[in-house]
Order: sequence, then C-alpha cells, then structure tokens
Amino acid sequence: MSENRIKRASSNIIWSGMQRLSSMLISFVSRTCLIYVLGVQYVGLDGLFTAILSVLNLTELGIGAAMVFSMYKPIAEGDDDRVCALLGLYRKCYRVIGLIILAGGLCVMPFIRNLISGDVPEGLNIYVLFAAYLANTVLSYFLFAYKSSLLNACQRIDIINIINMLVTVLKTIIQCAALLLTKDYYYYVWIIPIATIVQNLFTSVLVSRKYPQYICKGKVGKDEIANIRKRVYGLVCQKIGDVVLNAVDNIVISVFQGLTVLGVYTNYMFINNGLTRILFVFRSAITPVIGNSVAVESKEKNYKDFNHLQLLYFWISSWAAICQLCLMQPFIGLWVGEKWLVDMVTAIFFVLYFYLDSGRYMVMMYNTAAGIWWEGRYVPLAASIVNLAINLVLVHFIGLKGILLSTVIALICIDIPFQCYVLFKYYFNFPNAWRIYLEKQVVNFVLMAVIGAITYKVCMIFSGYTISTLIGRGCICIVLPNILLFLGYRKSRDFDGAMLMLKRVLSRGK
Repeated sequence: MSENRIKRASSNIIWSGMQRLSSMLISFVSRTCLIYVLGVQYVGLDGLFTAILSVLNLTELGIGAAMVFSMYKPIAEGDDDRVCALLGLYRKCYRVIGLIILAGGLCVMPFIRNLISGDVPEGLNIYVLFAAYLANTVLSYFLFAYKSSLLNACQRIDIINIINMLVTVLKTIIQCAALLLTKDYYYYVWIIPIATIVQNLFTSVLVSRKYPQYICKGKVGKDEIANIRKRVYGLVCQKIGDVVLNAVDNIVISVFQGLTVLGVYTNYMFINNGLTRILFVFRSAITPVIGNSVAVESKEKNYKDFNHLQLLYFWISSWAAICQLCLMQPFIGLWVGEKWLVDMVTAIFFVLYFYLDSGRYMVMMYNTAAGIWWEGRYVPLAASIVNLAINLVLVHFIGLKGILLSTVIALICIDIPFQCYVLFKYYFNFPNAWRIYLEKQVVNFVLMAVIGAITYKVCMIFSGYTISTLIGRGCICIVLPNILLFLGYRKSRDFDGAMLMLKRVLSRGK
C-alpha cells in the first residue's frame, strides 16, 4: 500500500473505532433502558421491524456499492465531470428506491400482526410504530443520502463516522430521557426518523462545502450505465443472501417462536453485532483503500496485501470469538438476568455464527473492490435458499438452535468456499489458490477452537454472573489467547509482512 493510502486507512480506523465504540456503548444503554422500563418484548418488536425493513431494502439492490465502485477511478484520475454525472444518476436512483420502499412498506403494514406469534405488548398500535420505522428508512433515501457516497469514494470514512457518532449519541440521550420520563414507546420510536433527518442534512451541508466541485450534473454514458447495471444485477444476489442470513432469521423466530424468544435472540445478537461493529472498524477503513489499490496497483501487489491483511483479520476475528465464548454468558446473566440465558450449546452456536460470518468478509471486501459481483452472483443466492429451507425445518424441532445451525451450514458448505473461488479465479487469476486459502481457513479454525477451549477452561476459575467474574475473565482473554495466537501465527509465511503493515498503519504511515 502507498503511504497516502496507509495514512488514510489509519485515520479511518481511529475515527471508525471511536464511532463504533460509542455506538456500541450508547446502544447498550438504550437497549438496557428499553428492557428495564418496558420489557424484553419491546426489544423483540424492534428486531422484527428492523428485519422487515431490511427485506424491503432489497430494493436498493446494491446500487450504492456499485456507484461507489464506479467513482473510485474517476476520483483518482481527477475526472470531475464523470463524478458529477455519476452523482446525479445516484440521486435519481435513490429517489425512485425511496418511493418503492414506501409503497412496499404500506403494502406490508396490514399484515404486520400475522408476523407475530402470541401476544403483543398491551396498548400498542403496532401499525403506527411500524410507520415510524418505515418513515425513517424512506427519508434516508430522499434526504441527500447519496452524498455519503462521495465521502466513501474519497476515502473519508472518518468524516462519516464523526457525524454518525455525534447524532447517535444525541439521539440516544433524548430517547432514554423520553422513556424514563414518559414510559411511552411512541416517543422513543419517533425520535429515530427525526435523528435521520438531522444526520442527512448535516452530511449534505458538509459535503457541499468540502467538495463544491461535485454537483449533480451531466449524463452518464450508455456503456457505463450498462456496466453499472451488470454490477447491480450481480449485487442483487449478494443482498438477498445477506438479508436471508440475518434479517429473515428474526422474522422466522417472530412467526414461530414469538416476541419473547426473539427478544432473547436479539440480546445475544447484540453481542454478536457489537463484536462485528468492532471488526467493521477495520473493514470500513480498509475497504476504500483496497478499492483505490485495486484500481491503480498490480494484481501481484494486491495479492500480497490480501494475504497480509487476511492474517491480521483472522487474528482479530479469532480473538473476538474467543472473548465472546468466555464472556457472553456471564455478561448476559449480569445484564438482563439469568432467566434470559440460553444453554451453552446454543451459546456456542452464536460464537460459530459470529466467527464464520465475520471470517468471510476479507474475501467479500476484495470481491467488492474488484467489482466481480456478476461472476459470483449465484453464490449468496444459493446460500440464502439453503439457509431458509433448513431454517423452516429445524425451527420446528430444535427451535433457536435450528435458526443458528442453518446459518452455520449455509456458510460452511456454500458461501465461504464459493466466494473464495470467485475471487481467486476472476480477479487474482489463480484458479487453484482458493483450495490453499480454504486449507488456511481450516487451520485457522482449528487453532481458534483449541485456543478457545484452553482459554475457556482457564476462565472457569471465575464463575457466576458478577462484575468480578467479567473482570477476571476479561483479563485472561486480553492476555492468554493473544499469546497463543502469536505462537500459532509467528512462523506463518505472511506474519512478518502482516506485522509490518500493521505497524505502518498504526504509526499513520510515518
């Protein structure tokens, strides 16, 4: 990586880290307030509405990712006219998408009650509440959301994160105050779209001042539109796969298990998502840097960088999974009470879900940066079909375990191996190297599992659901797995290069 890209990546990592950490802490405060003031069913209701809107967001069809990819090269080459034309096209697309989502949401609204097994909290009008969530999603498409693509393509993720952090903190403070003062869920919910309006307007003003040369004007050529359509079509399957692997699980649980079980599930997924957010710091900072590197560097150079980044990412995701294994149960027990704990087998499934889901992202980032969605268009679609089919069968026999197990099977058997195949065949042009990569994945998984078992055994000296248990286990998790991971990786052929890259990023390229 060039020095400028490393400096930009380090800045992105710092601000992404601050934003993700603040978001995770503030979400924890908000969720805790919601559980203790109103109850776990409200958490389940929030999870259901969010999942439904994730399905409706399929309308976006990956246009955002395709447009950002299209902007990498003209921005790097200083072709302002082309960037302006792309921005204008992006604005038109997002307005149409907003209208389609609004229409889809209004069509779904009369059937919301049929998606909930059992009772809903007394006195709630779920249709009014869903309208607030729908308004939040639709407004984001109409109010200058397309301008965030400029910051992304210009490798200024740090600016996006600063804005998100400030608005999220302010929104959550107001939400919690409203809950504590009124104990009324309606106030809590309607604050969400108001915060979205503020965030988008602020982003628009800032982007206009920072990049005044980029305005919506001009037309995109027919050839480029055809290329964008091809990329978008390839991303359709990716979007479907992501939704089925995540959002549809919530809907299936709500339909067959009810809001209480969904609330328990979303509490555990809150831990998963918190760790994913931490890893997203690394991913979001590196993604535009990878996109720029793919546009201007040789494939040989990018392949070397890929191997170095992959080792770093395996290390980080393995450590996060081990921490989850050792800390999740005592944390949930201390946070919401022992009655909301799942059994240890189910907890292990949550860990596997996280590890496998996070472990595939480095390949996906390079697929995105290289724009090879078309070549891998059927992989996530196949994975989503398998996942949903197994979901609907196993939920009747083993309940929540079946939901998690179906995702694990889909990831191991379809998504991970075939996403690797697409990257190595169509970008790196090493058709057989994907087998070597999968062998590394197996070795890394075994290493993580062994180190996780050792760390968990040592952590058992601290038992119960107390703060002292979390502190004791936390200290062990900080030290022991990292020492063992160092011993496991230090003889790897990519270790020295990975450590050098990490050092340069942390030192801001100096």
